[in-house]
Amino acid sequence: MKKVMVVIDECNSSYDLLIWVLENLKDSIESSKLLIFAAQPLLASFTPPSAFSSSVGCAQMFFPFSANAELTWLAREKTKVISMGLLERAKKICADHGIKAETFTEAGDPKDIICRVVQEHMIDTLIISDQQNRNLTRSFMGGLSGYCSRNAECTVLVVKRET
Repeated sequence: MKKVMVVIDECNSSYDLLIWVLENLKDSIESSKLLIFAAQPLLASFTPPSAFSSSVGCAQMFFPFSANAELTWLAREKTKVISMGLLERAKKICADHGIKAETFTEAGDPKDIICRVVQEHMIDTLIISDQQNRNLTRSFMGGLSGYCSRNAECTVLVVKRET
């Protein structure tokens, strides 16, 4: 059985992507195992030293003071809760389309985590939005699609959002 993984984040384009996949690739999805993944970004370093920021996909959290271990833990827990909420919404969208999906999340640099998950779960097809690919292109050359196709050895489908 083939495995298909869709990457989501808190941007509405992620849900548009998921709905597009469910409606346009329904025959392929019904005969495959669908996995939905949300990466939990690592907390950013201090810039400047008195300001702590954490990127959560399109959103950012700012703390106007130095972080200690407890604050770092609280911020990580908050990103985990956000990711779990995103996955619950995605699971409901899948159920509304008659598709059962497996959901999961992990913390780390999204490009590394996504490619590692693709390898560990032996994903055959990775589906991301062009917006996600553009966001990740800023952190490394070639975008996620180029990085994963070179390093994860799977088919990568980048879906362009209609404007």
